[in-house]
Amino acid sequence: MQAAHPAVRVAQIGPNAIIQTVGALEEAWGRAEAQAFLQRIGRDDLVERLPATMVDEQEFVALIGALRAELGISAAGQILARSGERTADYLLANRIPAPARRILPLLPPAIGLRILLRAIAAHAWTFAGTGRFSYSVAGGRATVCLANCPECRGNAAADPICRYYEACFQRLLRTLITPRLVVSETACMASGAEACRFAIVWK
Repeated sequence: MQAAHPAVRVAQIGPNAIIQTVGALEEAWGRAEAQAFLQRIGRDDLVERLPATMVDEQEFVALIGALRAELGISAAGQILARSGERTADYLLANRIPAPARRILPLLPPAIGLRILLRAIAAHAWTFAGTGRFSYSVAGGRATVCLANCPECRGNAAADPICRYYEACFQRLLRTLITPRLVVSETACMASGAEACRFAIVWK
């Protein structure tokens, strides 16, 4: 099965990309140090009030860039991975209907994934912004692709660096499909790929 669902081309992204990254910073560093960092990068507004509506996707791109400049790609990736997990937890608690949370884990993984990824694709613009989301499910594996991925946009690295999306997808899919599922970014635009590709496997 192949499916492609271009995200709506608006330069906005859901506020959780910002909210949960700030939350991950506070978890890792403590509130005072996290706030000092936000002030250093000119985001005093996030100290006073977190966004409640859609934000310019460039705000997320810039926040990631500031984290990588401060910490390096690897350490920033740990913060971003935790942010991705927190985002998934928010979605599970607030955006996934209770019947879906009950039924999807009871289905064979490939069937559950097709249903869930189709639903995710319909709302891809809320987390991909001007990125383009597509997916495929075949046999015992699936693939998610993000072209023009906000997380690595403008970056160069030898290895994949999209830890936010990798962790978010894994937490969400493990909870709703099977805890045996693993998501790994296998190709990244930062290392020259045409799109960021996430392999999904389960046993």
